[in-house]
Parts: sequence; C-alpha cells; structure tokens
Amino acid sequence: MSVRQTGPLRRTCRRAGLDRNPMRRPEDRMQTVLAALLLLAFLASLPLAALLVAGPVYRAEVRAAAAEQAKLHPVRATVLTAEHAPLYAPVSSATVRFTGLDGAERTSVHRATGLLTPGGEVTVWLNAAGEPVEPPQAARPLGRAVLLTAGVLLTALTVCGGGYLAARLALDRRRSRAWDREWACAPWAGGAGA
Repeated sequence: MSVRQTGPLRRTCRRAGLDRNPMRRPEDRMQTVLAALLLLAFLASLPLAALLVAGPVYRAEVRAAAAEQAKLHPVRATVLTAEHAPLYAPVSSATVRFTGLDGAERTSVHRATGLLTPGGEVTVWLNAAGEPVEPPQAARPLGRAVLLTAGVLLTALTVCGGGYLAARLALDRRRSRAWDREWACAPWAGGAGA
C-alpha cells in the first residue's frame, strides 16, 4: 500500500478549499472565491489609499503650514528676566527684548518649553502688525497623512471583513437548509430513499 505524499503547497490548497474534493459543496467554493475576491479588493485599496488620500493630504498640510508660517515673522530676542517653571509645568515665562518690524525696541512676555536664562536668546514670532504671537504649530503633514490613510484602510478592512462575515452567514444558512433537506431524504430517517 502506498501513501501519497502531500507537500506544503498541496496541503495549503486543500485547507483553503482550492482542491478538487468532491465533498465540497458549491457554497463552499463560493465562500472560497468570495474570500479571495475580498482579499484582493482590500489589497487593491492599499495603493489606492496612498494615491488618493495620503498624497493629497500631505500636500495640503504642507501648503497650510507654509501659508501660516508666511504670515509670521521670526525675530531674535534677548531674555531679560526668566521665571523658573515648576516641575509639573514645563512652560516657563520670561521677559524678552526684541526689535520690532518697525525697527523700535520692544519688550514682551515670552513663554517657552525650554530653560530660559537671562542674557540668552530666543525666537519670538510676530504677526503682520508686529505683535508677538504664539509660534506656528509644528507641521506634521506626514503624521496626518499616515493617520488618515490608516483610517481609510481600516474602513476598507471593516467593509471587506463585514462583507465576508455577512456572506458566510448567508452561506451557512443555505448549507444548513440543504443539510436538513438531505437528511430528511436519508433512508434511515424514513425519507424517500427508504
């Protein structure tokens, strides 16, 4: 008696339902084809999401950051007095002196996250009117693009996974009805084959 050897490829095909097993019902084959199609749809959404979401979001964020920074003017300021920040609040205040856009010397209160020492220099941001304002937000266009793309891909995965589960539930019900019909026709159940 010879035992037929099965390799890993043949074993994988059998487990995935891609073999020619006569015991597989049409519903089983439909489920396998549907799973493959939904997997391909999800894999196709990867480059589409990068092309249609990540690129435009990244470019829009870079433009927005550049536009915000174009409205502000950085000037160097000298720290006159500095307050020590408590350990629980990493933001410290200091009085700084800088030359405004009109060339006049000005003083202002400046808040920074770093250690400020009298005599040191810091960058103060001025608006078009020459008033000190908060520094521009640190632009994170790549992070936002990745986050939004991940959200789109998670949505695509949810839709594909939900579609598969809904189809599998419908196919399971169909298989159960077929099983009940066949069981009622079995000879030992008193069916037509008796």
